[in-house]
Amino acid sequence: MAKAAAQGRLSQVYEAALPAEIQIIKIGQWAFVGWQGEIFVDYALSLKKLFTDTFVISCANGELQGYIVTKEANDEGGYEASNALFSYKSGDIMVQKTAELLRTM
Repeated sequence: MAKAAAQGRLSQVYEAALPAEIQIIKIGQWAFVGWQGEIFVDYALSLKKLFTDTFVISCANGELQGYIVTKEANDEGGYEASNALFSYKSGDIMVQKTAELLRTM
């Protein structure tokens, strides 16, 4: 990612990762959600509050470069936030879209 940024190709890396895929496998009352990328656990815990029998597996189904950090981590800075290609708002979108899918199952 650093090389791509230095070479002015960061937008190509960004576009290549989209759209992000959400996978849900339901077995009985349990739902197993696959999210791409290294998503902070706070987002999985937010989803789990809404759907208690749901388990999130990150780094699944392909590649989503960098981290998806929380707003707090973004504001603090640090390693993960400095390597986040996507906004912290992306995590909220993942939770929202996953919840919409789970409600249809």
